[in-house]
Amino acid sequence: MKSKKDQIHELADSVSKNELTAETFLKNEGVDIDAFVKKGLKEIKNLSKTKKPKSKTENKSKLFFKRVVLAAKIADELHGEPTFGHVKFQKLVYLSEQLCSIDTEKRYAKQAAGPYDRRFMHSIDKALKKQNWFEVKRESGKYTRYHYVPLENLEKYNRYYHSYFSNDSQRIDWLIKTFKKSKTNKVELIATLFSCWKEILIGPKEFSEDLLIKTFYDWSKEKRKFDIRDVENGIQWLKNTNLVPSPSA
Repeated sequence: MKSKKDQIHELADSVSKNELTAETFLKNEGVDIDAFVKKGLKEIKNLSKTKKPKSKTENKSKLFFKRVVLAAKIADELHGEPTFGHVKFQKLVYLSEQLCSIDTEKRYAKQAAGPYDRRFMHSIDKALKKQNWFEVKRESGKYTRYHYVPLENLEKYNRYYHSYFSNDSQRIDWLIKTFKKSKTNKVELIATLFSCWKEILIGPKEFSEDLLIKTFYDWSKEKRKFDIRDVENGIQWLKNTNLVPSPSA
């Protein structure tokens, strides 16, 4: 069966070759020629407006900006807290993305301090500065610290945030408020446990708390700094707050 597009083009071709024959045929069929032509031209116009599939580059660019907006929300709420730095920032971005079901899991690699998207975290500070939302200042010393200084256009991220995250804003607010005063180690513990839990669910082994604890300590030798009781309490906290990966994750 021919498509409407083909039928229209065939009719247009027929008309151009023998206008009189086409007009006679349409009249004999009881067709209102003016209305028919008008409808045909409208369909051709609509066909020409058909949107092309978005390229992978366009999709990546939009996803990146969406993540920048989410990061801006976290920085906006926490930049004044003495416990807020790059590592805590990274882990809260990760957990927030999990809450919102943003498909970025493959972008994260295992780092000593937990799940880490190197490419994104290396570009986020520049992206925030480009939008004139935050300037990031480094403070050198025994440890390098990062301070997020609000800029004049900071409030403008809100319209994007409400557009992207209106359905998830309550849970994001809850997460930010929960860890607002927390030290970096606590956020690292929870983010790593969540990632380990997710790793088990998509793997061949059946989930158990013992396996989760083992997976946590196998993540990196740096995880030995966490006492077993802290890990067990972290698992229980994830359960109590229902901040756990879904089996289909």
